[in-house]
Amino acid sequence: MRPLKSNTRKIRKLNNNNRISTEKVSFIIQHKNFLIELWQLLFFSGTSIFLIIIFLNQAWKPISFDQTKITGISGITKNDIKETTRKFYPKNLLQLNPKEIESYLIKKLPIKGVSVSRKFFPPEIYLNILEREPIAFASRVFSNNIEKGMIDIEGYWIPLEFVKESKKNKIKLSIENWTPNKKKEIILIIKNRFIFQSPLQKIKINPLQEIILKTAHFDSVLLGPGTERLMEQINKLNQLQKSLPNLLINTKVKIVDLKDPTKPELKTEKIIGIEQ
Repeated sequence: MRPLKSNTRKIRKLNNNNRISTEKVSFIIQHKNFLIELWQLLFFSGTSIFLIIIFLNQAWKPISFDQTKITGISGITKNDIKETTRKFYPKNLLQLNPKEIESYLIKKLPIKGVSVSRKFFPPEIYLNILEREPIAFASRVFSNNIEKGMIDIEGYWIPLEFVKESKKNKIKLSIENWTPNKKKEIILIIKNRFIFQSPLQKIKINPLQEIILKTAHFDSVLLGPGTERLMEQINKLNQLQKSLPNLLINTKVKIVDLKDPTKPELKTEKIIGIEQ
């Protein structure tokens, strides 16, 4: 029986040793994991603090217009943008308000839309601009003088200096005595200009605020003060263009009064130099 007892003691001793070794290994692993986590925490904390310091240094550094990147301009120049935004420079990036710059540019320049964003590394301002596209020449009375410019499809005024010559050369339509009070009517006529069988050449607002059109076929088409019946007036004008050449021989229609499109009135004149 003694040999058996001795073996049991040996087994117990081995088990105790194995348990101590396992605990020791577990302790080493836990200690190692703790050191790794501590190192990771110190590394990321240090990196974060370093980046924050750099960010604050860049954010509080005054930025000039030369650090502004602009896209989307053609008629408007970079110098135009510089002069317009002079009040915003030099300032640091945290002081610059993108929304304030956007609204100010739209107010001061013929811009339909603009997006302003900031970049901190390196410190820069980005302007993405959508210019208004001119669709017609225009004139208006401004400070007792006749000012010339252009308008877009939405009836907004565009100063001539903000339009490239290549765009001016493509435009044939003009508006005389443009006024904001008639912007709604002007927009409606322009948007329906392709319905005219005789190409629309001019829109005129007379001193009585009445609308007069000039087409390639008719010198003066009187619409009246409003455009409530514009589609009816255009249809009647197209009908007249088809029928009048066969009815009026050696005669030119000078004025078409379409204030009441159901009862159009014509003023004609003889074409000089054509034998009867």
